[in-house]
Amino acid sequence: MNAVEHIAALIPPEAVRRLAALRVIRFEAVATSLAPSGRVLDVEEARARVVARWGTDLCGMLNAMTRGELAEAATALRVPAVGKSPALREALWAKGAELERRGVEVGPGVQPRPVLLAGHLVVMAPPRGMAPPSAAWPRPVPHAVAAQPPAEEPDSLDELLAAADRAVGVRLGPRGRDKGAWGARAAQLLGVVERGVDEPDWRGDVEIKTVPIAREAGGRWAVVEDPAIAMVGSIEPWGGFAKLQRTLWLARASLDDDATIVSWYLLDWDADVARLAKRYLHVRPKGPRASTTFGMYLHKRFFADAGLLASLNGWTHA
Repeated sequence: MNAVEHIAALIPPEAVRRLAALRVIRFEAVATSLAPSGRVLDVEEARARVVARWGTDLCGMLNAMTRGELAEAATALRVPAVGKSPALREALWAKGAELERRGVEVGPGVQPRPVLLAGHLVVMAPPRGMAPPSAAWPRPVPHAVAAQPPAEEPDSLDELLAAADRAVGVRLGPRGRDKGAWGARAAQLLGVVERGVDEPDWRGDVEIKTVPIAREAGGRWAVVEDPAIAMVGSIEPWGGFAKLQRTLWLARASLDDDATIVSWYLLDWDADVARLAKRYLHVRPKGPRASTTFGMYLHKRFFADAGLLASLNGWTHA
């Protein structure tokens, strides 16, 4: 019996029924057959649906539970039922992880420990892309440095990444009303002009994208918005896949009315990234209310699964 099954067997029937009736959001990797049926389930049916939905995803189940449900589970597992929901989630995950490994200590590669972001448990996958080194984790806000953009577009990937190194710490200035101003300025620091076409920005090989990040109360970095990937038409909404074949993500943090580049992350496409992109890419209106144009966006959960959050917060230090 894994931790999800164990907790589902301990919480009261009303809690099991509530969890079983929760809507399955579009970014969850679960079968569509697990969508609520609309009828009242008996307790065993509800428990089976909860276990089928979350399986080995203890974090997902704990994130879906209310404070009262978490406290009841903690009491049943003889865990102190004190503190707010985030603290209870951490305590219950630790207890569940202990039950699953039966007291045997294992490394983070076998049982990665989640971190708290926005009050919820998030498992940060290890970095799968390139990133600059850091002397401390989470990465500190870099000291302000002067802009040193190359005189011409970089000739090689090494030159492009060297320009990205020099961009770390550059203040981008007030954004103004143009939501894309910081992204355009960041690309210019690399000597690349965003052309707004279907192929990647740098020589048709590397797409340059900024991703907005902010510090949580505990000091870790979190992605705070779904970044836009491309404008789309009504016929081929997934054409933006081409833009993600190789992406240089510039992690951008706001500083009052200014912003700066905290780090960069070069991510190459492979089968796992393709699977994640398919799950997390979504289309929604882009522009002012009642706009008839649509954009493709990448849900911020992608960056936990693709390793960017670990490159900012330190995977072995989670």
